[in-house]
Amino acid sequence: MLRREAEVYDRIGGRQASAGRMIGFQAAQSPVCLMVTRRGVPVSRCGPPPRLDDVQLGRAARDLFGALAFLADLGFAHRAVSADTVFWDGRRVELHGFGHVEPLGPSEALAGSALGTPAGPPAGGVPDVQAAAHLLLRLATGSPAGGTPAALVAEFAEVDADLAQALEPAFHATAGHEVSPGEIRDRLWRSRPKPPPPERVPEDRHDPAAPPRQPSPAHPPAPPRATPQAPPQAVRPEARPPSAVRDRRLAAEEGGRAEFRELRRRQREFRESRRIAAEPPRARVQAGPAAPSRRTPDAAPPGSGGVLILFLFLGVLAVALIVSAVLLVR
Repeated sequence: MLRREAEVYDRIGGRQASAGRMIGFQAAQSPVCLMVTRRGVPVSRCGPPPRLDDVQLGRAARDLFGALAFLADLGFAHRAVSADTVFWDGRRVELHGFGHVEPLGPSEALAGSALGTPAGPPAGGVPDVQAAAHLLLRLATGSPAGGTPAALVAEFAEVDADLAQALEPAFHATAGHEVSPGEIRDRLWRSRPKPPPPERVPEDRHDPAAPPRQPSPAHPPAPPRATPQAPPQAVRPEARPPSAVRDRRLAAEEGGRAEFRELRRRQREFRESRRIAAEPPRARVQAGPAAPSRRTPDAAPPGSGGVLILFLFLGVLAVALIVSAVLLVR
């Protein structure tokens, strides 16, 4: 039984979220061990018995019949759908107990596999879809279902008429006239389409097509005030708290603006220092406030012009001497 269950989990390969996933399997030594992931507890052990609302019931129906349809696509029937093999965690259902699976087609293709050997009498003699429908009715009412198929459909309709109409073929299924789990799954999705995605908040900056939100006339907003830290257009009346993504984006933008302002300040200081250094001493004295006339330490001495003329004369004399020497050598 464990080998059959391990092979089923291996064929599922974690591709069905409502069927669990195998972590490990050991059969080389005793005891034989199978480790799989499971959410929640079996429905039979839930206390008090769960009574799901219409939203939870629709989700549980899609999960359960989705797992049975996935198993049928692999070529197997579960044959043991019950309150002991279906787990409930308060939000979703999960299907387990694959030790009683039966191949839907000829078993010759499974020769040499544990799935090709007989598993003994199945745990339940009703079709999988009928057993799943009975279990969903138990989740809706809190007690095991009993009665004719028509009475069960009528009892389910008192809880959810649309869901009862989608599951009606499952309640009437028999061993000779079975209904495929894929057909019930498609009926469920047609009766309960996938809900649309949530609408975007009009205040989101990343949505250019969002219309501006009109303030409530009963509570007129106060006029925005510009502060040195934030531009006036950033102050918005009755704005909703931004998301974490917008917080990070705004923080990055503010950090970039602060860094740019610091660079501009350093650039102005550098230009100012260059301008002051390039000004002549007299211009600097006249531009500053009135001060007693005294020579600054870095001012040039009065005779600096004569020194420059002397260096120029010596340079010309040296060039003349070099030219004369060249002519004499020739």
